[in-house]
Formats: sequence, structure tokens, C-alpha cells
Amino acid sequence: MEKVEYKSLNRLKNHQRKFNFFTVIFTIVAGLFTWISTLLSNVLMIESGMLVFTTALTILGVNLTLDLTVKSNTNSWIYVQSSLRTVSKETCEHKPSMLQGRLAKFFKKKWAHFLIIFPSFVVFYIVMVVGIIGYQGLDPAGISLVNFASDISWFLWFPLLWALTWIANGRTWCQTCPFSGQAEWLHRGHPWKKGRKIGLNLRWPMKYSTILYSAIGFSILTWVEEFYNIGGPGVPELTSVVLIYIATLELFVTLIFQDRTFCRTMCPLSAPLALTTMISPLGTFRVKDQEKCKTCTTKECMKGNQENYGCPWFASPGSRETAPMCGLASDCYKACPHDNIDWNVKKFPWLGDLNVGRKRFDLGLSVLILLGVVLFQFVNAIPAYTIIDQWLNHFTGWTYFSKAFTPGLSKYGYSNDGYPNPVDYTFINAIPVMIVYAISRMQKKVPFKLAFTSLSYSLVPIFASTILARNLPKLLGGALLIMNEISNPAGTGVNRGIYSTFWGGVLHSLGSDPVNATAEWWVLPLMELVIVFGVFLGMRASRGLSDTDGLDKRAYYSLVLGFGITFMVITYWMSSPASPNLPFYNPLIGNVLYNPLQAQPPF
Repeated sequence: MEKVEYKSLNRLKNHQRKFNFFTVIFTIVAGLFTWISTLLSNVLMIESGMLVFTTALTILGVNLTLDLTVKSNTNSWIYVQSSLRTVSKETCEHKPSMLQGRLAKFFKKKWAHFLIIFPSFVVFYIVMVVGIIGYQGLDPAGISLVNFASDISWFLWFPLLWALTWIANGRTWCQTCPFSGQAEWLHRGHPWKKGRKIGLNLRWPMKYSTILYSAIGFSILTWVEEFYNIGGPGVPELTSVVLIYIATLELFVTLIFQDRTFCRTMCPLSAPLALTTMISPLGTFRVKDQEKCKTCTTKECMKGNQENYGCPWFASPGSRETAPMCGLASDCYKACPHDNIDWNVKKFPWLGDLNVGRKRFDLGLSVLILLGVVLFQFVNAIPAYTIIDQWLNHFTGWTYFSKAFTPGLSKYGYSNDGYPNPVDYTFINAIPVMIVYAISRMQKKVPFKLAFTSLSYSLVPIFASTILARNLPKLLGGALLIMNEISNPAGTGVNRGIYSTFWGGVLHSLGSDPVNATAEWWVLPLMELVIVFGVFLGMRASRGLSDTDGLDKRAYYSLVLGFGITFMVITYWMSSPASPNLPFYNPLIGNVLYNPLQAQPPF
């Protein structure tokens, strides 16, 4: 037995070494490509190189950190166990299941998932093409208002990702994602029929099976997006490069590793969508009867059968802690021979997936990383941040280096003096981690790892509400412009003449000013209400987590209220009209106090 265990352990270590060796090679090659691109002054190559290099560096950094801090060669380190004292009833009593009637029959069809994905597949390929060939000019505020590619991506699609959290399920996008769809079709050799899989089908090293790549990747991608003002919406071809990069990377990873490995570990949206899924009204695919599942010997929901594939996400429908990792692919539903899989509707306040006995440490850390990203997106709209950032850029010399990464973009109206500085960006991102770390160290009743994870879980509603609130100005203040672009997706004309168009005139009459990147005043109270709702759910979650994990409720409350109030105050300040002629004007904050009817929520 010891000899068998030794061989198995040796095999795992060798697999990890080979994986890291090739990752190092890939990182070096990506770095060289980025450097050569700067010498050639080709901005599209530079952006592509930065995306590839930072992705490879993220994987390598996470792997080396785990090798230094984790002794186990499995992914057991991601879990933390508590003594579960209460079990909440999580299924809605009025409509416990989504899979009833015609919808149940539809999801049994082999081609159902293809039909769900195909519309977004068509739209996003149009987006990628139009972004490259369309009008690239920006208005005086540095945003594009006439190109379908950038506008539908950042005025509609990105805000809807977070809105879906509260009206459906955070993973709804994963169910419709065109990039994972095309990769899976190629990997399986057909859009819906079962056949021999194409590719190497290697397994991602077990020790590195974590969603931290995604959380850190989202943070880095946000920095790249802010640096190039891609989500402004900025120069449309830069949006296309990001989408083409993600589509290409997913194809590459899928042909090397098993099934949805990219979606589960590397996709920059996987971590935020996994977290928001934990508090969504709709649940994920789960077993109906746990006892029937335990006696099943074939496990076709995971392994598949002659007619159907098993779960490509490796998320067992019999386990509550794997619920955030369910991508709603419905393969388990089709494959189960006992008809024991369901898609449940949660009971309000939808917090059942937070109060589980076995939590995931990597999800807890991901909450804090992502909350730091959102905190930056709020803070960067305050004048004080601009002053600090510009000083840091000149002090560190980053202003000089940043010019090398943005050649040729000035002809479109783009300008950048180094924003955002990597130092202040990293510091702001780390604030939630540092605060929760400090409070966790104060908890003596439970182990640190459990305290850290449990306290982090209480902030999931804060993250979900604030990221939606921050994107509401774009959704409500600019999304209608897409209607102008349906007949002319490539975009022609001048951005500043947008108010002469029908839908631009409608937005302007409602109080929006997209030319100056601000939304209507009434968007401010909506943003505040969304954050208040997040605080409410956070407080409810805190009570359940305290009962489950044994921490003092005051530790949870201080975090939820502290972050909630902070975001609400910053939301009010960043929406200030910033007029020195108004009372209570402060050059570092804007108008400290002002009439909300004068609010100008920024894009």
C-alpha cells in the first residue's frame, strides 16, 4: 500500500513540475513577444502580448505560491470544515423547480445547449469583426458612442452580467457563452452529438485546481481595461482584441486539457460569476434525492454514458459546496439514468449556498480580491484619486513607460499619462484582504482559515451589489445608443453629434449626458438602493454564518456595514456635479454635500 501511495504521489509531483516548466517557457515567450511589439510600436500586438503575458504570469505566480505554502499535492487545501449547526431550507415552496413541463423536455434534447449558445455566438462574432473594421474615433470625454462592438459590450453586456445575478443566476452567462461553446463543439467534434473527443485531454494538476487564477485574472484584466480605457467604451478595436484573445485562449486550453478546464479555472469571469451564483434566486443543477444518488454506482451525471456526456465542469450535483462551479451546461440532467437531477428555485433571501458546512477558502479569498477591484472602480471616480495617481506616475516614472504601450492611439482621441498606476491599483485591490485578515486574526474561537473564509463569505452580497451599482450608469445612461447602431454597426459620423439621433435625443431628454460620460440624476438613488439591498443580504448572511461557524456576529456586522457604508458614501461623492460654485465644494472629493437632483453618476 505504501509503495502504491508513493508512486501516486510521485506521479502528481512530476505532473506539477512539467506543468510549471512549460508555464515558465510560455511566460518567457509571451514577455518577449510583448517587448518586441513595443519596439514595433504596434498597439494591437502590445495589448495581445500584455494579455497573454499577464495570464501566464498569473498561473505561474499562483502555482509557485501554492508550492511554497501548501504541503499537500491535492486540492484539499481549498476546503475548510465547520461544525454545521443549522441547515437552512433553500428551496422555494411556491415553485421549487425550473424543470417542469416544456422546459424540462427542452433541456432533455441533445441540441438544447447548442440552441442556447448559438445566438450569442453570432452576436459576438459580429462584435469582434465590427470592432476591427468600424469607426475608431472617440469623443472629447474619450469614449466611443457610435460603434456597435464597444457599445454593446460595455453599455449592455457587461452590466447585464451583474444584473442577471439578481433576476436569474450568476452563471447564466456561462450557459450562453459563445467562447466556451465553440471550444466545446470543437473538442467534442460536433455541436451536440456524442463522439470521440479531440485534443490531448490532459488533467489540470490537482493541487492547482483553484479558482484563484480567475479572480486574479479578473483584477489584472480590469487594470488593462482601465489602462486602455477599453470599457469606457473606448477604441473599439481594443475591445475586439480582448474578445479574440479570450476566444483563442479557450480554444487552446480546451485542446490540451479536459472539457471546461478553462471555464473552471482561468476564465476571468468564472470567479465573480461563481460568487454571485451563491446568492442568485435560481439555483444550479442539483440532485433531488440524496439517498438515491448515494446508491448509484454508475455516476453517469459525472462520467456520462453511451448517449450523453457527463458534467464538463466536474461539479457534482450531489454536493452543495460545488454549486458555485456549476455552469448550467445541463449534461448531468440528460445523463442521469434515475431522473434525479433538478434545477431549483431558491427561497428568499437566496443565501443557502453560503451557509454550508464545508466552505472553499479559495472562494473566500476571491471575494476579497474582487471586492478590491470594485473598490478601485469607485475610488477612481473621486478627484483625490486622480491627484494621487498622477503624482505616483511622475514619481515612479510610469508616465514615461506607459507611452511605450499606447503608440498610435492618440489619432483616435485617446490619451493616457499612466493611469492607473500599478502601485496604487494593487494597494486599493488589497484593502479588503488586509482588513479581513486583521479581523480574522482577532478571532480566537475558531481556526484562522475558517474565520477568514467565513468572514469573506459574508461579503459576497456586498460584492454582487456594488459591481452592479457601479455599472448602472452605463446601462441606464448609454445602452439605448445601441439602437442607433443596429442599422449601422460600424459607426459613422462624429460622436459629439449623437444628440441629433433619435435614441441619443431620448437619453438626453431623460437627463443622461453620454458625450460627457454621465448618467441621469435618478440613477444615483438606484445605485444606493442596490447597495442597501446588498447590505441587507450581507447582514442576513452574517447571522447564518455566525450560527454555522461559531464566530461573533459583531465581526461580520462590522465588515458588512463598514464596506456597505463606505461604498454608499463614495457613490454619493463620485456622482457630485463637481462645481466649485456650489457650497461644500472640496477639490479632493467634489461637493461633499449637494442636492441629489444635481447628481451626475459617472460612466
